[in-house]
Amino acid sequence: MLQKGMLKKLTLSALATALITSCQSLKPLPAGIQFGYEAVNPASIIAIPTFVLPDPSKTSSIDPSIIASENIINLLQKKVIDSFDGQPNINGYPFDVVNKALEKGKSNILENLKGTMNNVAKRFSSRDSTVRSLITSSCLSRKNFVEFYSYCLAGEPKWIENLNSLTARVMNADTALIVVITQIESNFDDNIYSITGGFSILLVDTNNGKLIWGKDGSATLINPVEKKYFPNWTELINTVFSNNFWEDFPGRIINKKVKSK
Repeated sequence: MLQKGMLKKLTLSALATALITSCQSLKPLPAGIQFGYEAVNPASIIAIPTFVLPDPSKTSSIDPSIIASENIINLLQKKVIDSFDGQPNINGYPFDVVNKALEKGKSNILENLKGTMNNVAKRFSSRDSTVRSLITSSCLSRKNFVEFYSYCLAGEPKWIENLNSLTARVMNADTALIVVITQIESNFDDNIYSITGGFSILLVDTNNGKLIWGKDGSATLINPVEKKYFPNWTELINTVFSNNFWEDFPGRIINKKVKSK
């Protein structure tokens, strides 16, 4: 009886420990600077050309025709770069420089990074038990794109390998700025025109893929009934990427204001 009682107590203790550990591992990630990186000031940042992926953490969609017709990627990348105007402590390589370097080197690193991100996202809809088994409990409980990156993607060997290759073969930088379009939609309902955009900005360590700073942003613009056209996408992007969005970004001088262009 004593042995059975001890076994029961040990089992309950192990279960409690497992539950506590599970809860700890599922702690929501903060928006912005991540724990342990508060004092980090990157020496150089690579701005990787924009990724396009519906947020796997929720129901969202992307209309490719809007991205093409409204030149969303160029508008977004310009806004991000403009957001660092007058920031002497932030140095690196902008999107166009990185893209040209990749093209010049005939590198497929960007395609590999995009492929890995897409493949990890596809695991959630897969019916293959082997593929589904790759999803960890923390990844399964992701609440937003920042958590999807940190819990599902950051530790992928192929992802880290290509981040390493990006810095070793193309640019020498210790961090990468990753911009992801997670939602682009327009809607016409009851004579009301509206647009919705969602984005995620991630600053990651190119050595190990870990998230240093990350934030999701989204906005919906709705025109009044007398305006029989869709709102402006530049205005939406400016709405998302206000000065407050970049709060606590490593190396950023707080009193510098983002220019609206």
